[in-house]
Amino acid sequence: FFSPQVLLLACAEDLECVPGFQQKVFYIEKPFEFTEDRLVLNLKFDDCKGNNKLNFEVSNPDFTVELDGNLVALKNVSDVGRALFVHARSEHAEDMAEIFILEANEKRGALKEILKLEGNLGIPRQKRAILATPILIPENQRPPFPRLVGKVIRSEGTEGVKFRLSGKGVDQDPKGIFRINEMNGDVSVTRTLDREAIANYELEVEVVDMNGKTIDGPVRLDILVIDQNDNRPMFKEGPYVGHVMEGSATGTTVMRMAAFDADDASTDNALLRYNILKQTPTKPSPNMFYIDPEKGDIVTVVSPALLDRETMESPKYELVIEAKDMGGMDVGLTGTATATILIDDKNDHAPEFTKKEFQATVKEGVTGVIVNLTVGDRDDPATGAWRAVYSIINGNPGQSFEIHTNPQTNEGMLSVVKPLDYEISAFHTLLIKVENEDPLIPDIAYGPSSTATVQITVEDVNEGPVFHPNPMTVTKQENIPIGSVVLTVNATDPDTLQHQTIR
Repeated sequence: FFSPQVLLLACAEDLECVPGFQQKVFYIEKPFEFTEDRLVLNLKFDDCKGNNKLNFEVSNPDFTVELDGNLVALKNVSDVGRALFVHARSEHAEDMAEIFILEANEKRGALKEILKLEGNLGIPRQKRAILATPILIPENQRPPFPRLVGKVIRSEGTEGVKFRLSGKGVDQDPKGIFRINEMNGDVSVTRTLDREAIANYELEVEVVDMNGKTIDGPVRLDILVIDQNDNRPMFKEGPYVGHVMEGSATGTTVMRMAAFDADDASTDNALLRYNILKQTPTKPSPNMFYIDPEKGDIVTVVSPALLDRETMESPKYELVIEAKDMGGMDVGLTGTATATILIDDKNDHAPEFTKKEFQATVKEGVTGVIVNLTVGDRDDPATGAWRAVYSIINGNPGQSFEIHTNPQTNEGMLSVVKPLDYEISAFHTLLIKVENEDPLIPDIAYGPSSTATVQITVEDVNEGPVFHPNPMTVTKQENIPIGSVVLTVNATDPDTLQHQTIR
């Protein structure tokens, strides 16, 4: 007689061990997010030889499988996609398990669409003679090649039949990347793969007899290329130029820097972090700006008083921006670009005349520019906050004077447009006002220095006598006697303020 324990052991020894995952497909409900180091589920794998040197690979790098089969999240993850693949391998067996992430409101009984998806992922959902689980291959593998990467299994044996592999990467361009051992189903890669060129290959496997006639299949075989961090971040959209108005509030967004990384966007290989390496010039503060490490937004960090264009060493700043992948870790690859930031002027300084009174002298009867009025303005000469607009606000009732702005010097060019008469007025006094093309900011006003007086002296000119009337018409009968008076002419001299003799 055997004890119950001995009977139990005897029965266990009689059971045939089936290598691989004990469950091939898992459905788990997606929480708000997978928390770092949290156990997601336990995957039971048995190679029937003691599970020595088990190696697990997960298709999503945000997760890992520990040696005991526990699937855990490496960081807080809120978006993981619809499915994960877990590939387990030992010296004696390998197998693939698949995990589907269901939304919280998704009913497990209504999975027709998901099951359709499963059928397209290379994992057989019905009993077939060919088992072709997806193969995961890291890119940039080094020689020697060919390298064994997976295996296709036929449950009904391989005697007298051959495996045949086809598709893009085998007998279609690019040809010859993969091949299969016709006798045992071993799949090999013949050269280094580049995920950025082709991220996955959809192949087909079938079993044929010795005459080439198909017996089983074809069955889809997916080969997924696992991303390696082999691409540096690149800034492709330069030159990068941003503008910010002087006096802007702390935290004002200036511009956004966006780098591109050709690696897998779902992995840390393309997870970028931004940093300011250098600022030129360093005054009035070596840290005038801050860059959001995740978004790349550059914002001001100094007070509005320091962001004063008129007191700065230069209104242009250059920032050397670094983008680093691997989430900014020391092992990440980097790329740099220069961001130019221009401090734009606002009209916070009114124009001021360089003196309160200007003198001008003009001869009577002459037109043209008689004096240039000079002003100073601390605003940017390239803007309407600097350009001057002059106006005569008093002393020009006859509209004898006009004033225009010299666009190169910003001076006011005062001109006589109607000839002046010394005998009428020998002196003129004009009141001139200067403003900007752009309006002043609300807390700034035009003061007394924005007006000036122009004293104009008219010089007398010796003018010729004037006949009255002119022309003169005389009508006389013919044959008038010699010595008769034809006409008495009348002329006056305009220079009434001088003693003149007319002859």
